[in-house]
Amino acid sequence: MSKGKKIVVKDYLEGDEFDLSLQGLTNSTLPVKEIAAIKKGKKLDLSKNQISILPDNFVWSMGHLVKLDLSANGLSELPDNFGNLSLLQHLDLFNNKLSSLPVGFYKLKLLKWLDLKENPLEYPGQEIVGLCRNDNECKTCALQVLDFMKKENADQEKKRQKELEVKRAKKAALKKELERLEELENQEKRRIKQEEKAKEKAKRRAEFEKKKSEEQKEESSQKSTSPSKTTTDQKSSSSLPDLKSVSLVAALVLLIVAVSLAVILKPDFVNQQYAGLKVVTSDVLSRVGDVMNPFLTSFNSHLQTHAPNIQKSIQSTVELLQEMLVICGDTIKLGYDLAVQEFKAFSTYVQKASF
Repeated sequence: MSKGKKIVVKDYLEGDEFDLSLQGLTNSTLPVKEIAAIKKGKKLDLSKNQISILPDNFVWSMGHLVKLDLSANGLSELPDNFGNLSLLQHLDLFNNKLSSLPVGFYKLKLLKWLDLKENPLEYPGQEIVGLCRNDNECKTCALQVLDFMKKENADQEKKRQKELEVKRAKKAALKKELERLEELENQEKRRIKQEEKAKEKAKRRAEFEKKKSEEQKEESSQKSTSPSKTTTDQKSSSSLPDLKSVSLVAALVLLIVAVSLAVILKPDFVNQQYAGLKVVTSDVLSRVGDVMNPFLTSFNSHLQTHAPNIQKSIQSTVELLQEMLVICGDTIKLGYDLAVQEFKAFSTYVQKASF
């Protein structure tokens, strides 16, 4: 066949067999689709062409073939899915460059005749392939090769299963280790969280106890201050000079005024009554002292009870007040004497002036 000339496949069909041998076909010019379209052709002769590798679509397009001749093509390998040509009964691979057969070759269960002469086969070896010098030897080759490939497939399947189990075991161990690490991480997180909760709880409890203690102290302080203040106020109120005391002081003032007027208006009367006035004045001052002294004493007693820290100061103050009261009384008495003398002198002067 000349280069560039397209093959009309149906012209090479005789009965149920395509004869495309010696057509100079290559990997790229092999008319796979055209051949597959004619289902009637169940036998295909592609011998003595230049096909080194079968096209990718060859196997799944030629599943209807029962006879295939690929001898004298220079094939270096067969596709891994070559065993899917499950209807093949006759296969000629004579005089190619095959060094091995795919493991899937065992699927060619209907294969009755096989020629593998003139191939540098290493797998399976020549002891399996045989010499294929006649039909019987080619039939024996088919049986022996299928049996060998079946065992190889079983061994490889066991190997794959073992590898798969190892992978699964490793995967399971890895998963278990990851779960263990994750659990440890979760435990650590839970521990940290519990510690944080415990710290927060302790902090809140401490704040609560502190607040409660402060409230108790404040309440205790208020209780201790409030009754004392109330009692002091009550006792102070009850200890204040009553109306009688006020009346006595008022009487003292009125007495002074009356004496003054008497000295001015009637000096003779003053001379006669002077001794009596001194007695009366002394009596009034004594009465004022009688009223004020119990009050001051009671006040000092209360302060001693409720404020011991300032007892000495209060005592000194009370004593000072008592001394001032005595001095005040003495001063008033002395004032009476001086006032009478002055009033007498003034009265004499007035009398002389009038005469």
